Parts: sequence; structure tokens; C-alpha cells
Amino acid sequence: MVNLDAYGSTKEEVLAHLAQSRARLLQALGLEEEVLTQPVREGAWSPLMFLEHVALVEDSTVRVLRRLRRVAQGEPLPPVPTQPGTMVDGRPQAPEGVRPKGGLSREEVRALLEKARALLLEEAERLDEKNPYTFPHPFFGALTALGWLKAAAYHEAHHLRLHLEPLLSK
Repeated sequence: MVNLDAYGSTKEEVLAHLAQSRARLLQALGLEEEVLTQPVREGAWSPLMFLEHVALVEDSTVRVLRRLRRVAQGEPLPPVPTQPGTMVDGRPQAPEGVRPKGGLSREEVRALLEKARALLLEEAERLDEKNPYTFPHPFFGALTALGWLKAAAYHEAHHLRLHLEPLLSK
């Protein structure tokens, strides 16, 4: 079971975790081209695809944070269909909208990561930690805006630890 509270109890603490993991994550872009483009194991994504996925998830998180802020401000928004996450062999599967397409260069992936992080930081600056509204996460259930920020910190650290650190440590 994932403990999202391990990533902080305030947005400042969560943002510190995100800054630390992003600095290490970006080091992966310095790996040799052959390493970046080869799957990390048979049937898995390449490091570049994991990095693309992290950017896509972060972009999706920004949209959720924005929605929660707008709802808290009293804006009536139509419901959004949500689906629970699926697991295969004990591993969570990326929802369709955040699966990497692949085929991007390291520069394109870096640009995606930079854009997503800039938008996340912009939305985090506006985040009200006391906003009680929630939005369902496919794997963690109903989360507040701060919960979604914690989930983003967990997600980046998870892929860094499992898929990128082993390559960076070689």
C-alpha cells in the first residue's frame, strides 16, 4: 500500500520532494542514446517512454488541480467520466491518456517535462491546501488537490526508483 503522506503534509514539502526527484530524473536524459531508446526489460517501455509518461501524468494532474480549484470557486462543472485503474500481474497499468506514444527525441521529452512541470508549479502556487473537494484517482480513490500533488510526487519517485535509478547507477 502506498503512503502518499510520506511525500509531505504541506504543499511546500511535496514541492521539495518533486524538485529533488526531478533533478535526478533529468539526469536520465544524459544517458547514451542506445540506453534511452531500449526497453528496460522485455515488453516494457524505454527510459524515454517512462519520461514521456511522467510528463503526461503531470500534465493530467495539472488539469485535475485546475478543476478542483474551479469547483472550489463555485464554478459549476459537468461531471467527468472516470475509470478505476487496472492491474496486470500486480502492476498498475497506465490509463490510455497517459500512455507514451514513443518515438520522441530526448530534446522533445525534455521539453514535455519542462512544460508539464512549469504548469504544475503554476497550479500548485494557487493550490489551497484546505480545499475539501476531491477528484477520483484511478488507483488511490478520491483525493484532494494536495492529495493529487502528493500522488504526482509518488509517481515520479516510483518510476525514478524502479526504472531509471538502476540505469543511472551503472
